[in-house]
Amino acid sequence: MRSSPPRRRRPGCDQGDTLIELLCAVVILGIAGVAIMAGFSFLVKSSDLGRKQATGQAYVRSLAEAIQRSIDTTGGYKPCAAAGAYVTAATKGAAGIPSKYTIVTQSAAQSWNGAAWGACSTDRGAQRVELTVGIGGVAGHAASEKMTVILRQPCSGTPGATAC
Repeated sequence: MRSSPPRRRRPGCDQGDTLIELLCAVVILGIAGVAIMAGFSFLVKSSDLGRKQATGQAYVRSLAEAIQRSIDTTGGYKPCAAAGAYVTAATKGAAGIPSKYTIVTQSAAQSWNGAAWGACSTDRGAQRVELTVGIGGVAGHAASEKMTVILRQPCSGTPGATAC
């Protein structure tokens, strides 16, 4: 008996994909899908952080203006102010800071000694304080903004005084 030669496949005749080819395709598509989803997740988180920072910047400016307005209109200047002396419920309310902004602080005042800013021992009518406004968060999703401001005592020491 003669054996017949093996049949040759005709070019262009595909019998189907093998299991290995299918598994490779699924793995490649899975990796690509995970990478795309990770990119979207990063985009959402960075957008949220940017929004929190921009809003925090606006609130810290509003807080600085509310404190200065309080000093100008009510004579609220505090010589050698302690930490938190200017950040009150009234100034937070005047700045429009919502309660979700859990970080609202003010550093202890530093005074100008004629050459540099330093620990407040003698107040000469100008103070440097650092204001912080921020929103708490978990796993790195917190954002806070800081601003250093110079507060000046009204020249005559009375509310509304502008001329020295």
